[in-house]
Amino acid sequence: MQTVAVLGTGGAGAAMARRLREHGFAVRAWNRTESRARPLAADGVEVFPTAAEAVRSAEVVLVTVFDAAAVLAVLSQIAPALGAGTVVAQSATVGADIDEIADSADHLGVTLLDAPFLGNPGTALTFMVAGAPEAKQLANPVFTALAYTVIDVTDHPGSASRLKLACNTWLLGLNAMAAQAAALTESFGLDARLFLRAVADSNADSAYLHYRAVHLTGDSDEVLVPVRAALKDLGHIRSAAASAGVPDMLLDPLAQLYTRATDTGLGDHDLTAVRVVLGEKPA
Repeated sequence: MQTVAVLGTGGAGAAMARRLREHGFAVRAWNRTESRARPLAADGVEVFPTAAEAVRSAEVVLVTVFDAAAVLAVLSQIAPALGAGTVVAQSATVGADIDEIADSADHLGVTLLDAPFLGNPGTALTFMVAGAPEAKQLANPVFTALAYTVIDVTDHPGSASRLKLACNTWLLGLNAMAAQAAALTESFGLDARLFLRAVADSNADSAYLHYRAVHLTGDSDEVLVPVRAALKDLGHIRSAAASAGVPDMLLDPLAQLYTRATDTGLGDHDLTAVRVVLGEKPA
């Protein structure tokens, strides 16, 4: 079985490291704050103090850090330590910055896959992968161990990250409207759960509503995706839309909503916390 290095052990990275270990992979891990990676040792994951040490002997490297700047920093740190033929799959949501990342990888001699994902590693997960066919073939056992679906986008890094932006547009818009519906239901003096029950099993039902039900009704404080991450992604989405000449009539108010939530101290809360803003009554 392959040796995989997971760089970045936040919620998604840690879950992926554990899942890979469960599937029999030898897993090595690093996190900028080492203490956050240490609990993985109890699951048989080797934890290292530097990214360069973590990637030595790895055949596949998963980069699951926050943004493009972090990806670029990691690439520069690990490039000298990578073995011949090692594939680096970057999974951060970086938008058009993937082009700079791909250029940097090429300059450093790193074989790069553009491999963002949708979903939660603990439930259903989809990888969108773009890059050289031989690199995708080497990394495919890792993707299939982690995901229910692996979409082969193109043979050139860049298109998968752009597809992720389209998917996140749908997700963030769906989250906002679900939160608005829940807040509106409550404004009528009704339990928000009634909204969820009313649409269940109808043409208006959504897997997202079932997945997020306990968050939308305020019954869970678990943070699956923080509001600040959604705001970062909306910046990429709006920039890409502007470059493509696509109107942002929906994107602009969506960005205002997530910005308002961040400005009111909800940046580290789950993105369903926008329901707090949507339920506010005018002063």
